[in-house]
Amino acid sequence: MLSRLVREHNQKQQAVRRNNEQLRKEAVQAVSEVTDSLADTLNERVSTILKTQREIESEARKLSSQSVKYTKQTKQWLSMLEGFNSALKELGDVQNWAEVIEKDMREIATTLEFVHKGTIEGQTITAEISTVSGDNKTN
Repeated sequence: MLSRLVREHNQKQQAVRRNNEQLRKEAVQAVSEVTDSLADTLNERVSTILKTQREIESEARKLSSQSVKYTKQTKQWLSMLEGFNSALKELGDVQNWAEVIEKDMREIATTLEFVHKGTIEGQTITAEISTVSGDNKTN
């Protein structure tokens, strides 16, 4: 009877061991499948992130080169604008100079007309000047 009890006990232990081994294999298989599934999902996300990162870097390089281009163009425009402003100032100076010359020429023309009228009227201007200067000598 004792040997029968030992045999039954050994058989139950073997059955439990087989069952545990089967459950362990199933658990390992399930964990392996979950791990593979998670790894695939994670790899897809990482792949998408890397692709997006490359696109962003490419766009950043394009933006940088365009910024440099626009900076150069803006500097050229500023240089042209400074030249234009300088030319306008010079034109303003020329216009002012021309106005001063025109004013001086009008004064000269008026003076010449005055002198010309004086010589036509019989040199009254010269006579008046000589009498005025003669009066100064006697005093």
